[in-house]
Amino acid sequence: MKKKVFLFLLILPVLMFAQVSIYDIQYTEDPGDGTYPSPLDGQDVTVGGIVTATGYYGEEYFISSSTGGAWNGIFIYDNEHSPSVGDSIIIQGTVYEYYGLTEIMDLTSYELITTNNPVPLPVHISTFDAFNEEAYESVLIEINDVTVTQDYDSWGEWYVNDSSGDCIINNGFLDLQVLNFPLIMNYPFSYIRGVISYSWGNYYLHPRGFEDLQSGIDAYILSIASLYIFNNEEFEVPVILSFLGQSEQVLSYQFQLQFNSSILEFTGFELEGTLSESGAVSDLSEEGNVQIEFEGEFSFSGIETLINLKFLPLSSGDSELDFDSALLNDIEVQYFSSELIFIQTESEPIGDTLTIIQRPILNIPAIAIPGQELDITCIAPENTTGWEVELLHEDKIIPLNIIQNSYDTDLQRWNLQVLIPILEIYELYDLKVTASEDIDDISKNAVQIIPEIKNSYYFIHITDTHLPTHYFYPDPATLTDTSEVVDFREVINDINLINPEFVLLTGDLVNEGELEDFENRRVFTKAQRLMTEFEVPVYLVSGNHDLGGWYDTPPSQGTARHNWWRFFGWKWLQNPPAVEPFYTQDYSFDYGPVHYVGMEAYINYDGYMYDIYGGESFIPSQLEWLENNLADATESESKVLFYHMDFSDQIDLSELNVDMALWGHIHQNSGSIYTHPYNLATNNVCDGERAYRLIRVDGSQLQPENTISSGGNGENLTITFYPSNDGTVDSVLAVIDNQQNLDFENARIKFIMPAGDYEYIIQNGILEQVDQTDFNNVCYVSVDLPANSTINVSIASEPAVSSQNIEISPRFVLYQNYPNPFNPETTIRFTTEHTENTELLIYNIKGQKVKTFSPSLCHPACQAGAGRRLEPVEGQSSIVWDGTDDNNKPVSSGIYFYKLEAGDFQRVKKMLLLK
Repeated sequence: MKKKVFLFLLILPVLMFAQVSIYDIQYTEDPGDGTYPSPLDGQDVTVGGIVTATGYYGEEYFISSSTGGAWNGIFIYDNEHSPSVGDSIIIQGTVYEYYGLTEIMDLTSYELITTNNPVPLPVHISTFDAFNEEAYESVLIEINDVTVTQDYDSWGEWYVNDSSGDCIINNGFLDLQVLNFPLIMNYPFSYIRGVISYSWGNYYLHPRGFEDLQSGIDAYILSIASLYIFNNEEFEVPVILSFLGQSEQVLSYQFQLQFNSSILEFTGFELEGTLSESGAVSDLSEEGNVQIEFEGEFSFSGIETLINLKFLPLSSGDSELDFDSALLNDIEVQYFSSELIFIQTESEPIGDTLTIIQRPILNIPAIAIPGQELDITCIAPENTTGWEVELLHEDKIIPLNIIQNSYDTDLQRWNLQVLIPILEIYELYDLKVTASEDIDDISKNAVQIIPEIKNSYYFIHITDTHLPTHYFYPDPATLTDTSEVVDFREVINDINLINPEFVLLTGDLVNEGELEDFENRRVFTKAQRLMTEFEVPVYLVSGNHDLGGWYDTPPSQGTARHNWWRFFGWKWLQNPPAVEPFYTQDYSFDYGPVHYVGMEAYINYDGYMYDIYGGESFIPSQLEWLENNLADATESESKVLFYHMDFSDQIDLSELNVDMALWGHIHQNSGSIYTHPYNLATNNVCDGERAYRLIRVDGSQLQPENTISSGGNGENLTITFYPSNDGTVDSVLAVIDNQQNLDFENARIKFIMPAGDYEYIIQNGILEQVDQTDFNNVCYVSVDLPANSTINVSIASEPAVSSQNIEISPRFVLYQNYPNPFNPETTIRFTTEHTENTELLIYNIKGQKVKTFSPSLCHPACQAGAGRRLEPVEGQSSIVWDGTDDNNKPVSSGIYFYKLEAGDFQRVKKMLLLK
């Protein structure tokens, strides 16, 4: 019995790991779903082969049978062993289909048999086969006589073709874009070798190194990469010579290039460390033209610096260094790549950093009503006197009565308490504080004054704006791309129209927080400037991109967090007082019976102050603060948390008795809007998503909506003004197109109207207030905006009637037509003391007269229902125009002008016909 058991144990490994060939694993004629799964998928096998490629996206590798060929290569997913190319190995593992790529994973045995074996020769195939044939998955192949048909995409992939069809070249081993190889359309390669992989529904060819690429005969490239210069000092521009494959010997070269001499001055060249340092260089340059000639000898291959040209910046702007011609060994160079040199000699000023006022501020505002006391926290010396506080908006200055001010010696900060007065205009105000010793500080958009706290309202959650660009240093696009600014502005435009009570923005405001001062990039300055474009309060918390710097960016560790403190944080966070030992920016506010709590969240990428911040949030002091804060909110009926992300899964909403958590970070939606407590991630603003989530509040009841988007072109919610909303006309139409599936019952339009004492006629809206303190009258009109609808909201102004009922008899008055815009007819009223020679003329936008009304001529259109004869009498008269011309034919939609002529008197106004 024991012998039988022993025999069974001996044969068990053979039964568990069947000895098979790579061909047995790979060969199949069953396409499956197009990914050709292995017939041994899921089985444990023993297989051997020669290692053909290593270091695939890290430590993985490929093996092949000794003969190579179709169906004879396979990918090995193995992070524990590090074989070399040419090793002969035997492994045991499981056959697995990873999204269509057949691989061996979960290795249980690895045996190195021999080393330095010849690698199987690559199989010569067409680019069409490389792109389409399953037989060559994981096989070492070669394609010949190809040209580039598409340069680098956003993933560093590029395309070549031998006339049979495109093949994708990928960067699993070698990334030419990172190495700054200047890929050029139609550039020839004699051959490209590599291993084929499969992912995302495509086959990709991966060269293993420079040795797998051979440029075409004499296919030399001269290139200059883009540079960004931020000072007035001399700088060097490398001229790069590129040729992939076998080493080339050079005895002479010459080139000419042009540049903008108003931006740059050529000052010479530098040879040290370049290919040219072993020969003689002649400089034949003239103004605006560089001409260099070389005689000597050097060998090169790959991507190397030929010579460094030196320039001096003259003024801000950009200049291309454009090659005119070049010879290498008397052979004409045919391939050039030249990018712009960007010069910025003037530094962009830094934004409004936090100095005196610490709260309320732009990113932690206050919402207050008349009669309410407002608390203000300031940093200033203890002996400061003469405190004064004002609210500012446009030209409005509203002094606030300070009812109490005191200095907290433990916290080392001032606490001011002011009383909010009854205001004529309810708005989002800047907060200004002044005091002795030249203390003068303004915090933008810091205080929202409203007439009352609403019982029913909505607010909006947005997240992950990644301003100003989602490209990363050192990609040159980080200095020119502003796509995320465009995305953010589309969302801001929607929000300003929707008019929520406030916005919660949960972090990753900027993409790389350490790049504020570096190369004058001003990422926080630009983000702060954009935030002031909101017309509603915005509560902001930090994210990992805001606070956690990267090791591969030049600024020192901790720069990102310090930049956040300068613009949005608090001065005391690096060294908090002993009575308040909190190193993170966590805060709360109340709106009615709902308590809102914002918390700092981060990944500490650069390890700054690791003993305090650890690797990620939340740290123990934050959780302690949160527990105490929620415990103190005894009068709140509902509680909402907002943060970038609970990185450590430390927050249990039910245990904390919290009703809702809002967050971001994952750049997608997560959570159910039907399950309480609501734990919701909202899709991001950046990358063209332009997403935001609306949450309705009724008393203390919270109801989140599904995330919506502004649309790729901002088309999902638009407002268009006719003729314009700039204060130049006294009748304006706003056409609002709401393609969202949500009602916005508190939407608001600010009509900019001519200054003066007017009464207003509103259609499809309610006039809330008129601000007459600035250059124009600003009319605030509330609008109930239904889902999936287009509505017209119009405003027309006419002189106000005196409250004393004093009769005003102007000699001549031409009133605005009503309705305006109109269809099919509109009434035009006027007053004139003339009894004859009075005409009302209507012109189209080209200045062509289309209609005449006069006392001496009655046109057919002047009959009942279409208009009336102008009677030569004193007092107010009117006509009704039905949109026809003097021949009683309908005119087209558009802008028209009507002109009243009475003796020497003339007046002109504008109207809009919409059909």
